[in-house]
Amino acid sequence: MKLMKHITIALVLCAIPAMAFGQSVSCDDCTHVVSVYMGEGGLIATADGAEMVTWVASCGGVTRSGELAANDDGMVSALFTMDNGLACDMAGDGNKFELGPIMDGGWFWMTRDTNSAIGNLVAMDILENDAVEITSAGTADVAMMDGRGAVLIEQASTGRVGILPNILAEKPAPALRLCGYDVSGATFTRRASNCALGNGGTMAIATTTNPITGATSVVADGSSVVRPAGVGGEVVITIDLWANGTGHFTTAADGEARLGHPEFAMTSARTSRLTGLIFAARRGSGPGSVAFGNGVEAAGITMDTTTPHVVTFTIVRDETHCSATANYPVPVALTITMDADTVNQITPSITRSAAGVVGGTKFTVVCP
Repeated sequence: MKLMKHITIALVLCAIPAMAFGQSVSCDDCTHVVSVYMGEGGLIATADGAEMVTWVASCGGVTRSGELAANDDGMVSALFTMDNGLACDMAGDGNKFELGPIMDGGWFWMTRDTNSAIGNLVAMDILENDAVEITSAGTADVAMMDGRGAVLIEQASTGRVGILPNILAEKPAPALRLCGYDVSGATFTRRASNCALGNGGTMAIATTTNPITGATSVVADGSSVVRPAGVGGEVVITIDLWANGTGHFTTAADGEARLGHPEFAMTSARTSRLTGLIFAARRGSGPGSVAFGNGVEAAGITMDTTTPHVVTFTIVRDETHCSATANYPVPVALTITMDADTVNQITPSITRSAAGVVGGTKFTVVCP
């Protein structure tokens, strides 16, 4: 282990005889532990976003604490020597060396009489996991000592020493499917159990159709819409509301299992949009904004809510706002609420405020 002599160390430490005071020193920032803290050695790790890594070492009833300074690459290191007082040469179950915040992957080494051993720095949050029993060598010549997340094995006759981890990685639990619907042929049924619920978020999807190509394009929230330049030209924006795809289901006895699922938002099944919607919109900004009247043209923009669950804005030429002497953008802000009977049929709740707001979007009509 001669290469360890080249590691640069930045240590700040103090010694506290914790047993004498009848108390222990805790380390709120510590995330990892040296699995076997015994004798001389050292460690190296990567700081987890911190310039200084805190450490607490306990040996024989004496606790020391300090900090390690991360280098430009985020690495921290320390030596356990008799000279700096960090070599633990006393037996005891309470001996331990904790540090953090560091990332997984750090390691340490310990030097015995004739050999050295290397082990992982163990994440403290897995120490409660089940540990496996290390197979005994069946001879008194091989001693085994439990550490924290590892076992020290040492052969007296040869001086061979090793550190074997005894906490195995746990298989992650299978991810739950999102709540929603199941498909069997042409039948859609609710998936409302053994599934993951979402966060209740929604998204208003606004689209318009290119009058020349017939292609449908999305009008993103906060984007601009160019007003037609010619007489008779118009831009029609259609807006409906969908859940955000994080997982929901409906409880209405006659409700559509696909209701509100965004994968149908741009298809012929767009009738699966959320229902029971109430639309309100304002043009302009700030205190001077004015509410749109349904079916009433204002600033060359007409709002129409006659089609259930959908609102449309028809935009035409308007010389008051766009001409050789005028260039006035018109902000449009849409707020969507939902009637009480419908909103209570969606799990989880999609209501965003006491006023019953469930979504909205905005765009600005600009001159050509």
